[in-house]
Amino acid sequence: MNQVSLYNKYRPACFNEIVGQGPIVQVLANAVKNDRVANAYLFRGSKGSGKTSTARILCKATNCHEFKALGDLCGKCEGCLNALKDAIEIDAASNRGAEDIAELIEQLKYLPKSVDVKFIIIDEAHQLTATALNSLLKVVEEPPHHIKFIFCTTKELVSVAAIEKNGTLTDKAFMTLASRCQIFRFSKIADEGILDKLRVICRQENININEDTLLSIVGRSSGSLRDAENLLDSVFSFEGDDAISLLYGDTSILSAQLLRNCCLGTISDSLMSVTQLWDAGGAPNEIAEDILNFILDVFQIRFGLTVYRPSAIVGIIKEISENVEQNRIESIAVAFNTLKNSNLDSILSLELAVCGAMASSIAGSDTVKPLSPALELESDRGIPDATIW
Repeated sequence: MNQVSLYNKYRPACFNEIVGQGPIVQVLANAVKNDRVANAYLFRGSKGSGKTSTARILCKATNCHEFKALGDLCGKCEGCLNALKDAIEIDAASNRGAEDIAELIEQLKYLPKSVDVKFIIIDEAHQLTATALNSLLKVVEEPPHHIKFIFCTTKELVSVAAIEKNGTLTDKAFMTLASRCQIFRFSKIADEGILDKLRVICRQENININEDTLLSIVGRSSGSLRDAENLLDSVFSFEGDDAISLLYGDTSILSAQLLRNCCLGTISDSLMSVTQLWDAGGAPNEIAEDILNFILDVFQIRFGLTVYRPSAIVGIIKEISENVEQNRIESIAVAFNTLKNSNLDSILSLELAVCGAMASSIAGSDTVKPLSPALELESDRGIPDATIW
């Protein structure tokens, strides 16, 4: 038998199971209860935030015979069981042309077989061509009584003024289509919500995974529940003892050590970390992005927030948070942000970023003092320290 992925196995089946989108769920549920489901919706937000799952649930809820009495799907009536069979779901990434939409419009004249309302769910809608988008405008604004549209997109909507100035024909057509829809912005799912869902899955699957690994999965998912569930799937299949290495690899942990050495060590310590990262296959822009994320974690810890990382990395971040002054951290952030946005891809670019970060942070400090015993030991042996650089 084919193994069902955790993401599909634990996809939300009703409004109550949708994670992290409470206000949107409440508005949509009220619309169903009050028979005020709109002709067209635009769900926009980052990947894995629940857009397509919510679209499918709204499709079933609109056709559910018991929704008004229960406040959610009954899961047993003909509407719940058959709504998605009558729905048309299109991936605009691969069906984006005018001929595809013309074929879709032709199908709209036919009544659904088993339910009252047929939903048209178009995923990655921003990838439709300008001609395809324009051909949808009239039918979206005035659809047949048995048709509802839901467009899902990861594209951010920009202002009309910006589109008029720099927008393409596709941008203008997409903005015009959006004006015909009720728009809901799906936020990235909070780390706490993702962690709770992962714990539920572990209990349901009867698999024991330590808390450090779960926190690491959450940190790697960047607000995407789908990514977190796929990572958990990988951990379930991993037969080794060190799942953290699977999730983070050597380069992320070495990047944390590089940040520590930039903050607490000497130039020589930091350059040694650069060499280790380069030998491990680290790319400069990826290293820079890791370090910038760890710097954000430093400030989160200072504000008493939870950091979702492996305990080894959290220990480094806490040490930096407790011992390093603000201006030094800011200087390092500026240097690595510049590296991230550059096209440089050599060990020299990393070394220059490290030297620039440490030199500027020391120069801007009112009190220059060694922040690590390593600094004192290196200086005693006559090795140049950050002040000289």
